Amino acid sequence: MLDVGGQLCHAPGLVPELRRSDPVQLLAELERRRLLIVSGKGGVGRTTVAALLGSALAARGRKVLVATTGHDDRLAWMLGGERLEDRPTSVAPNLDIQRLVPETCVEEYGVLITNSQRLSHAVFGNKVVRRLLRAIPGLDDFAILGKVWHEAVRARSYDTILFDGPASGHLRLVLGVPQALLDTVSEGPLMSEAAAMRDSLQDPEVCEAVLVALPERWPLTELGELATALRRETGMGAGTLVVNKLWPKLDAIPEPDGAPPALADMLEVVTSMARSGREQREVVGAWLDERGHLDEDLITVPWWPWGLDNPQALRDLMAVIEAGGDAADAS
Repeated sequence: MLDVGGQLCHAPGLVPELRRSDPVQLLAELERRRLLIVSGKGGVGRTTVAALLGSALAARGRKVLVATTGHDDRLAWMLGGERLEDRPTSVAPNLDIQRLVPETCVEEYGVLITNSQRLSHAVFGNKVVRRLLRAIPGLDDFAILGKVWHEAVRARSYDTILFDGPASGHLRLVLGVPQALLDTVSEGPLMSEAAAMRDSLQDPEVCEAVLVALPERWPLTELGELATALRRETGMGAGTLVVNKLWPKLDAIPEPDGAPPALADMLEVVTSMARSGREQREVVGAWLDERGHLDEDLITVPWWPWGLDNPQALRDLMAVIEAGGDAADAS
């Protein structure tokens, strides 16, 4: 690989190919869902994937909300905003962003259940009540999930909502809350809500989990285990698996005789990148072989050395993904 005018160029040679879904067809499938919940271990790039998919679906004409519980404003910067608010904010045509704050979601979801903003504020806005509610396991999670579910499925405020959801370990707990309520409480307004939410989460035409991992052995193993656990424990399918930060498909360039030190150093870096890319593909390929037939779609997201802190960068990355390329194909 050489750097020519800011473009990374492929070196000759054979690198293992990966079997994956067609990105354009996958986007066409995803845009039919009302709610997409993006999850994965911390640090795998699930916020980036949520922003990437939200931007792509909005560009396809869908009215999209990308919502997160994250405490920083990275999602806003990637999609063209300055900061995340606890109310939906428009950042581009067809595209809104929002930070989901548990206290706000509890009160707003209370309005939906009681059909009274005044009553909900009097109850859920009370400081003493809030302290008591914090002691109820899973209530914040249920309120956040309930708020997102209501806007996506019942109110249909958007064509698609992408929820940059909790990390994988917590996701199973969150998605299991509706069934847990049904198992422990016999009657009340929450029961009908919990049943409706559970049924929607189990309908693959309505909701889908998008699970993200890095191209490494242990994260991929956990990804497969999470997909299986979600299906078994909550009845929700992980329709899409995302392998993020895949290094370019390269082969090392032999060092010419008498190469100056600067060129030799550069070629050493290329060789190292080529080795890493090959090893990643071998790991992903072996993992796919072990899983055999995939029930889920699989998409790979290239490692992107130019950063993803603005909407144009997301569009450039998605264009490369749709073309089936990687960072070496970027112009």
